[in-house]
Amino acid sequence: MDLTNDTIVALATPTGKGSIACIRISGPQSFSLMNEFLPANRPLEHFPINKIGVVWLQDDKEEKIDQVTLVRYQAPHSYTGEDVVEIFCHGGKIIPSLIIERLCTHGARVAKPGEFTKRALLNGKMDLIQAESVAEIVNAESPAYLSGVVSQLEGAFSQKLSALRQRLLHACALLELGLDFSEEDLEFSDRAQLRQELEQLDEVLANLLAGFSRGQAFKEGWRVAIIGKPNVGKSSLMNALLRHERVIVSEIPGTTRDTIDEHVIINGLLFRLIDTAGIREHAEQIERIGIERSRRAAREAEVILLVSDNSQIASRDDFLLAEECLQISSDKNSTIIHIRNKTDLPESPQAFTFSHNRIRLVRASALTGMGIDELETAMAEAVVPRSGQTSEEIYFINQRQKLCLERARTALHAAQASLAKNLSAEFVVLDLKEVIHQLAELVGEVTTEDVLGEIFANFCIGK
Repeated sequence: MDLTNDTIVALATPTGKGSIACIRISGPQSFSLMNEFLPANRPLEHFPINKIGVVWLQDDKEEKIDQVTLVRYQAPHSYTGEDVVEIFCHGGKIIPSLIIERLCTHGARVAKPGEFTKRALLNGKMDLIQAESVAEIVNAESPAYLSGVVSQLEGAFSQKLSALRQRLLHACALLELGLDFSEEDLEFSDRAQLRQELEQLDEVLANLLAGFSRGQAFKEGWRVAIIGKPNVGKSSLMNALLRHERVIVSEIPGTTRDTIDEHVIINGLLFRLIDTAGIREHAEQIERIGIERSRRAAREAEVILLVSDNSQIASRDDFLLAEECLQISSDKNSTIIHIRNKTDLPESPQAFTFSHNRIRLVRASALTGMGIDELETAMAEAVVPRSGQTSEEIYFINQRQKLCLERARTALHAAQASLAKNLSAEFVVLDLKEVIHQLAELVGEVTTEDVLGEIFANFCIGK
């Protein structure tokens, strides 16, 4: 794909009232266009490369527009790999619009969504995985997710894939060398060793694919279902975790009839809290609809907060609900945290308790806040070990990357099957080359304009 010779311009900061706005220009005319704004005795060439300079911009009548800060980057040492100028002017709508309008009048055009990053990709400043990470950084909603995608922007994922491709290329080279000397009955690849190598590569691909579900949880929030009988303080507990009154709280049992979702950041992780209707055996029709939604929320959650009233005598509903949560936890491998709530009240000697190795106990009071810090720690520890949260181990893959990895793994399995059947090396090579092709597509070494258009269409204009 060829780059155009257009010079593009866009506002790189949000439109609206603000103290500073940033306008980005990229392309072969960037410097000459800026000179249209500058006094004749101070052209852009007088500004040091990569150094800021303060100057008054002027219009065609040499009347002052605004005092701005300029930074110029000379190709290829810029974000896009082209000549780039960044203008930091006063914010609002008028001044940025005047500057962009005048730049377009003199030959620039407004950039398309993601066009700056697309040019960086096509100019070899980053690969496609790094380019996609740029959008994820802009949209990140938690420190943990941000840390992971920053690691990918730095190239950690790409380096992992590069090492994988090198191993496959080496295997292909040995197999093809054997094909060249097939008449001499020479084989340069040890098939037993190759089988072992492909098994290791399959494990790597499987681990990378596991990053999809982990990435979705880090990005959208770990689902936490707050489950319990009516009036045990589930809504109060949600308010305590959110640190504000989000849910109506009442002493009347059954106040919550439907699930209520809210996001909260705890220990750098994004959680999606789901307050649910109280679950009990004997409930009227409308309440039963809410109870079924509560059960569905528990089945879909990574963490179940099983809430009981520490000041009341345990009932049959408490034990039935605990058993149900244990079954769900066993099926989904989710975590149960039992909160004995209302510890600010006198404890009942017959309060509900349930000892099991899958259940962690936390004593808390949603009213006073006692035990909430311990609960937050338990929630974070429930998801961190399962995610293996280190920047070196986690790769947050999107749907496009997932499909490439799945196709690569399918081709790898075909190569393993050919080896198992002791087929000719040319069949194994054919499948391994498909794996290599899919990995190349993953990082953007081979791709189509349609694919790039779809990816960058979701970027903001200034990126």
